[in-house]
Amino acid sequence: MFMKMEFNKMLRGFSLSVAVILLLSSSAFAAIGQAEGFSIGAMNMVQRVGGAGWAEGGNLVMVGHSQKVHTAGTAAIQKETGILFQGAKAFGICGVTKIQQNASVDGLQSQLVVPGKHGFQAQGQNLTVGLDNVVRKTGGIGGASGAQGFIGGQKQTLVTPSGTGTNSQFVGAAQFASVSGGPGSNVVVNNSLDVQMGQSQIITGNYVPPKPKPPCYPK
Repeated sequence: MFMKMEFNKMLRGFSLSVAVILLLSSSAFAAIGQAEGFSIGAMNMVQRVGGAGWAEGGNLVMVGHSQKVHTAGTAAIQKETGILFQGAKAFGICGVTKIQQNASVDGLQSQLVVPGKHGFQAQGQNLTVGLDNVVRKTGGIGGASGAQGFIGGQKQTLVTPSGTGTNSQFVGAAQFASVSGGPGSNVVVNNSLDVQMGQSQIITGNYVPPKPKPPCYPK
């Protein structure tokens, strides 16, 4: 039977920001520009000190957004989705068991079409993921475990009279660690993961708007 628990601590938090920007002129053959992005910052700490007891905690956040523009034979489409999760548990008698999890995810993509003989088309996207998972047990009897991961991606498509361009990125990353031991043990697991992805496309001088048709008059 567990003795009185002297210290049991769970600390969870995450921040999320999503930006969607759409710029579209009212002219029939105007420039089109759009951008969207998201940023996730998450921290999950579970700690047990002295006595007998257990603690557990976690974070779960899902993001998803998209935008689309159609005008004058041109279409610009963007979409981003992702899921971030964190989970940890510590248990034991005496000693210290601790899990510290930190995660950051940033996604951004943009598109631009400038019509005309000397105009250009451009699109690009970036996706970065950073995960850190530290599991520690010092003294006492017990153990600790922690897992976190992110799955997500983004896609953009640009369609003009000159052709079609598509960019897409996807990433799946996960970390897991578990420790256990007796009164004299001192064990640490430190996982660190960083992913950076980016791509872009630029086409110049290939977009020529069609000439306006002359007005039709009834006979």
